[in-house]
Amino acid sequence: MVPQNAGHEVGVVLDQGITLFKAAFGSVVLLSFASALVRSLPYFYPNLVEVLLSSGVLTNTVAERGRTLGALGDLAVRFAVTWPIGMFLCLGVMMQMDAVAKAKTLRWQTALARARHRVLPLVGCLLAYAATFALIVGTALLLAGAVVYLFLVAVEPGLVSLIAGLVGMAFMLVAAIPLVVLFVYWCLALPLVAIEDLDAVPALTRSWRLVRGNWWRVVVVLSVAGFIVFAVASLAGAAGMMLIAATDGGFGVRVTVVLINAAGATLTTPLFVAVLLAMLKDLDPDSP
Repeated sequence: MVPQNAGHEVGVVLDQGITLFKAAFGSVVLLSFASALVRSLPYFYPNLVEVLLSSGVLTNTVAERGRTLGALGDLAVRFAVTWPIGMFLCLGVMMQMDAVAKAKTLRWQTALARARHRVLPLVGCLLAYAATFALIVGTALLLAGAVVYLFLVAVEPGLVSLIAGLVGMAFMLVAAIPLVVLFVYWCLALPLVAIEDLDAVPALTRSWRLVRGNWWRVVVVLSVAGFIVFAVASLAGAAGMMLIAATDGGFGVRVTVVLINAAGATLTTPLFVAVLLAMLKDLDPDSP
C-alpha cells in the first residue's frame, strides 16, 4: 500500500540528494572523473551498436560475424574489467560524499586508501549482481531458443531470423522484471559496503530489509535519478556516434568520444550516489 504522503517523501529524498550533490561535487569531482573515464575506455573500440549500424542493419543486411563477435567481446571487457575498477573508484566517491554529509572533508587519497580495504565486499556484491544477471538472462535465452526450435518447422526460412529476434526480445522483456525488482532491493548494498563497512552478504541482506515495505517509493526515487543519468548518457552517446559517423573514427576522434562520455558520467555518477545516500539516510535515520 502506497502511503498518502509518498509523493512528498520522494520529493524530500530527491531534494536532500541534490543538496548533497551540490555540496560535495567539488570534493568528489576528481574521483568521479576517474571512475567515469575508466568506465568509458571501451569507447576506444567500435561498440555493438556502431557495428550493427555500419553494417546496414537498418536495411536488413547482416553484420560481419567477426566484427559482431569483436563488439560483443568489447562489451564483455567493459563489464568484466572496466566496470569493477570504476565501481571501486565509486566507493571512494561514496566515502567522500558521506564525509561531506557529516560536515567533514575526506581527501581523495584517504578515500582510495579506505576503499582498498573494501575491495573484497565490493567484489562479492558485483559477483552477486553478475551471477543473478547471468542466471536470469541465461534462462530467458534458453527458453527463447527452445520456443524458436519447437516452432522452427512451421516458420518460413526467410522469417526465421525475424521470429527468433522477436521471441528473444519478448523473453528479455520478461526477464527484465525480476532484474529490476532485485536491483531495487539491492540498490543500497554498495553504499552500505562503503560507509558502514559491511561485508557483501550482510550488505545485500540489510539493503533488502531496508527497501522491503518501501519498494515503490525507492523505485520512484531511483527512476527520477536514473532518468537523468540515462538522458545525459544518451546525449553523450549520440554526440559520440555522430562524431564517429562524420569522421574516419581515428584515434583522436575516439579519445574525444571517451572524454565526452566521461564528462557526462562525471556529472551523473555523484548525482546518483548522492540520491542513494539520501535514500539510505531516509530509510535508516540511525545509520552512522
